[in-house]
Amino acid sequence: MARRLIYTFILLAFSMLRLSAEGIPDEAAGRFPRLTWGAEWGYNASFCTGWHYNFFSSEGYRIDERGKNLKYKSNAEVYLHVGYNLDRHWNLSLYAGYAGIGRYGKAVPLSLRMTRFFGNDTMKDRWFAFADLGSGICIKRQPQEIFAGKAGGGRRFSLGRSKLDFIVSAKCTYTHTDIIYDRLIVPENMTNRNEAYVIALSLGLSLTF
Repeated sequence: MARRLIYTFILLAFSMLRLSAEGIPDEAAGRFPRLTWGAEWGYNASFCTGWHYNFFSSEGYRIDERGKNLKYKSNAEVYLHVGYNLDRHWNLSLYAGYAGIGRYGKAVPLSLRMTRFFGNDTMKDRWFAFADLGSGICIKRQPQEIFAGKAGGGRRFSLGRSKLDFIVSAKCTYTHTDIIYDRLIVPENMTNRNEAYVIALSLGLSLTF
């Protein structure tokens, strides 16, 4: 699973670089650069988590547990991104990074983000909205896939060629977690289901070149 995600990342990054190599317009001539890249930092405040566990105890009987928790938990996330400006209003970017998932540990997410910018002048400050969807792997003894979606918007401040974005968004992550029973981690061969989801609000800061 992890190898497949890495291959996908390399293929998409190569495709974007190939498109940009066909000719990047000159911003000084009234046009705009096609290729974009940069980094993003974020703070996540998760407020709703849910889980469904089904496993065998050390005594040999099956346990099925479902629950929901509205407790607050804070996490951080950081991403690197490479993208392509389809025109003055639309950008498609690939994001890869490292993020916390509520109380369920850390993950390496990989996603595609489509962003819509409002306003025609790429050299001026602009509002924007975006939707982000992707997968990745959770970091635990036996890594498994995650799925995540994010939607939000913010304000882009133009610093010339570089851009500074302030971002507000809502995020939902589906993950697999280690099951703790009697203060011990339940082995994978005794686990039938270990699903969990986390809903969070995010504040972010992004620098794009």
